[in-house]
Amino acid sequence: MITATRTLFSWSLRADTKSVYPHIVRAGFSGLILLIMLFGFLDAARMSAPGLEFFHWICHINILLITVAGISYFVTAVTEEKDSGTLALLQLAGVSPLAIVLSKSTSRLISALMLLMIQLPFTFLAITLGGVTWLQILGCYLALAAWLCLIANAALFCSVRCSTSGRAASLATAMTLGFAASGWILASTAGLKNVAWITPRILEACARLHEVQQEMSIWVRIDDILSNSGSITLVSPQFWRSVIIGGVLFVLSNVLFNRYTTPVDASAHRRSTGIRRMTAGRCWRLPMTWKDFHFFMGGRSFLLVKFLGYFLLVAGLVWFHVARNPGTSVWLSNDLLENAFYITAGIMTIETLLYASHSLFQEARESTIAALRMLPISTPGILLQKVAAAMVGLIPSVTTLAILFCWRSSVFVNDNDFPEKIIAWGLFVFLSTHLTVLLSLYTRWAALPLAILISLPAFCCLGSACVALMDLTETAGATHNISSAKWLGVAVNFVWMWVFVLLPIELEIVKRWNHLSRG
Repeated sequence: MITATRTLFSWSLRADTKSVYPHIVRAGFSGLILLIMLFGFLDAARMSAPGLEFFHWICHINILLITVAGISYFVTAVTEEKDSGTLALLQLAGVSPLAIVLSKSTSRLISALMLLMIQLPFTFLAITLGGVTWLQILGCYLALAAWLCLIANAALFCSVRCSTSGRAASLATAMTLGFAASGWILASTAGLKNVAWITPRILEACARLHEVQQEMSIWVRIDDILSNSGSITLVSPQFWRSVIIGGVLFVLSNVLFNRYTTPVDASAHRRSTGIRRMTAGRCWRLPMTWKDFHFFMGGRSFLLVKFLGYFLLVAGLVWFHVARNPGTSVWLSNDLLENAFYITAGIMTIETLLYASHSLFQEARESTIAALRMLPISTPGILLQKVAAAMVGLIPSVTTLAILFCWRSSVFVNDNDFPEKIIAWGLFVFLSTHLTVLLSLYTRWAALPLAILISLPAFCCLGSACVALMDLTETAGATHNISSAKWLGVAVNFVWMWVFVLLPIELEIVKRWNHLSRG
């Protein structure tokens, strides 16, 4: 067994080494670090410690990419074999669960750790810029490595537990968002006073859990290191707890591997035609939209689950506001209404990126693109129907955003920065989703984190053009007495972004789709 495990593990590492895409990712990340370093040198004249700002940006970009990789790159370690139907062949060949897990997941973890290691020569230049010490740099990278270990093994557990990549990504996303939101929820609950049914023991337990969550939080750990100019503890409770929990999840993935990869009894799928029609119904006039909605996005049942989830989110915020302000006649304060709106927009962004990373990638992996070309539907028609399926899947989030906006629209209309926020959010979402779709047709894995990696510097460059165009539109609107000049600027920004940025990417997607259909 040891020989088979070592062989499969070595083969996976060699395949990763020979593939060009991991090296492109590492080179791209190095280029991004050099770009941030350039900004640091430009800011050196007006800042007393540009090295601290430079390293602060690198740490937070690493946190973002590690988290995104957890819900896209690591989470497909085992489910890609389940989706392609080759997992049973590996088990039939006598490959143990440990060998499969090591070759499919741990090899990716090592590759990601290498991505962290190649940054060290560049980040040590932050010492020259001033404001940061080498102990702070080592402490931050140890914290990032522990966070990577936790995220990778949590994604591995989701990949073993779930039957498809889509479900595993959804579970990993829910776990990540739950951990990120638990700090605010626990702190807010611990601060509630004069609530009859919340006993002091519950408040004490919430306060204790909040302390544990803060000790494990990578954001808190990075801020603590960079804000401390004295003695630095390289190994903190965040490091040990992340490594230990990651190890426990790795062991659980091995122990539960056979239980959740056993083929389902065929008799469980023997349903009558009537039951199948009740589940999916007849095919719509847009067949690709019907197929993707029911067999990729979960269908009506998952749509109802998302509606219920957003309802519970808003209901929880309403309960919290009423509990914090007894006797109030307002269901939600302005701050909580804005928080609910932006949280929903964030969840919608993640959902959109996940749809973009898997929609065309599934067809390419299952080699069904050539079969789809035989349908009497043009390539743009097929791709537009897939976009329509994603739009149907986003109905719960769009409906929730519309309700929150109409609830008290003055909160958003009176915010002078709201149009700029809409432009920034739309620019990032449209650019990253288009890049994700395009890269999913080229790369085997990591289309989503690679698209995020490219979108970040592109967003900084395009953002300057958007700001300049907004100022120009406002000036022209003020000259001609146009009251809604800001929203006119929003429309102009989206038009030029589609013509000069998104349309070329869409044409390249169509070209790549046609090329794969001929292959």
